[in-house]
Amino acid sequence: MKRVAFMYSGQGAQYFQMGRTLYDGDPAYRDALRRAEAICGPIEGRTITEILFSRPMADTARFDRLAETHPVLLAVGWALTEALAARGVVPDLVIGYSLGETIAAVVAGALSLDQAFWALRAQAALYERSAPPGRLVAVLNRVELLDTAPEWRDRIHIAAINGPGHMVVAMAEADLAPFLDWLDARQLVSVVLPVRFGFHSPLVEPVRHGFLEIVEQLGFGRLRLPMVSCALARPVETLDAAHFWGVNRGVVRFADTIQEFAANPASILIDVGPSGTLAGFIRLRREVAATALPVMNQFCRDLQTLERVVECVG
Repeated sequence: MKRVAFMYSGQGAQYFQMGRTLYDGDPAYRDALRRAEAICGPIEGRTITEILFSRPMADTARFDRLAETHPVLLAVGWALTEALAARGVVPDLVIGYSLGETIAAVVAGALSLDQAFWALRAQAALYERSAPPGRLVAVLNRVELLDTAPEWRDRIHIAAINGPGHMVVAMAEADLAPFLDWLDARQLVSVVLPVRFGFHSPLVEPVRHGFLEIVEQLGFGRLRLPMVSCALARPVETLDAAHFWGVNRGVVRFADTIQEFAANPASILIDVGPSGTLAGFIRLRREVAATALPVMNQFCRDLQTLERVVECVG
């Protein structure tokens, strides 16, 4: 029997013009994004769609302010979920990756959309006010690579382990250029993510108290769907402020989280995020029995990928 999991990604997945073909060509997605936009309200005087569609994709490196990316990623993930539901595709469980855990909590019924917008916007303001500047870099190599570099031991932090040959590391802004030089000298492939803070590392400790105060104001409801956390690599039992601080501060363990699902031929893992990256991580595994599909990606074929998901689940 098929088991459908919706996966929600986090910071770094965003890009300008994401979802434009769906917005123009799919009424269910367009209506859902407009509803989310109305619930969110203006962001520094601009709507979510103005933020998304007013600049070319080539400018995405500058799409890194949490005040914009936090609510936009929530709106897009929720709108994609609604577009799938309009076609009869609903999840049996949800999987949250970093910020995606908040989106997953909304889809699972533990938070309302307006609660989630309020919390993410308050968290974004807190980070921009109180956290030191940092960066996240995706590195195509094994985690053990850093064991060969004692000079980086106290400056570079593992932020996410996405697969045997893919990790994300966090660092202070000042360490970015020398670390990239170190990687280049070893001919290692890396990508600097459009993120301004060192999430999933000690660099975010200055916001701990304020973050907990924000999340403690939320009244979490009962989960109506099973929710799996990439911070825990297992199903969530309790949603509270401590859990979500762990999501922000701890390592994202996507490789461990997805192992059982990827080995099951009855699993259909749908990447309900803007970049299709999580589905890509799964397909790169050596042994994959599950079906992993993106709904949206950067190649402007979102209507086709959406219909492919519908066909596969149906």
